[in-house]
Amino acid sequence: CNYSVGETAALEGAAGLVQLAPDRNSKIFMATQVVDEARHLEVFLHRLRELGVADPEAEIARRAQPALVDFKGALLDLVDEGDWQAAVFAQNVILETMEYTVFRLHAANADAVTRDVLAGVIADERRHAGFGENDLGRSLAADPSGRARLRTIRGRLDPMVLGVFEGALDDVGAPAEERARLASEYLDTVERLGLT
Repeated sequence: CNYSVGETAALEGAAGLVQLAPDRNSKIFMATQVVDEARHLEVFLHRLRELGVADPEAEIARRAQPALVDFKGALLDLVDEGDWQAAVFAQNVILETMEYTVFRLHAANADAVTRDVLAGVIADERRHAGFGENDLGRSLAADPSGRARLRTIRGRLDPMVLGVFEGALDDVGAPAEERARLASEYLDTVERLGLT
């Protein structure tokens, strides 16, 4: 259910970012991401039905982690504000890194069908995260002053991010000793961008 919330956030965010994209290549990438996220959402909804959930939408609303719902709202606010850099940071760096991390952990311990579903999604999430990190890396190298603003935005988003990580890691049964290592994937990314 939470995967469906995350994919909906990325679908709606990427759709809005198509219009905000600063160049043709970014616009094309975001359009391909819209298609990827729609397919992910479709597959997750189908998997919920296969698992016996009669009304996936109601179940998603009932089970959605509040921190993830809050994060989705914050991401879409950045898109609505027309802030390409901040929205790419929230969506393609933070959200995609979280999904990539959690999906990999879940796939390692999932049933065969869920593992296959997640394997396809994981490949896309890595590509989406790579775009975000590369796009922001170029942007911040050209204008390092953006780092201070993104650090402020990160400060607002981090409590939600940590809440989502905790809930997701609980949901997939991550052992306590793995949690710090998994969270470090997100922290390593923001450190590479100079946003610590």
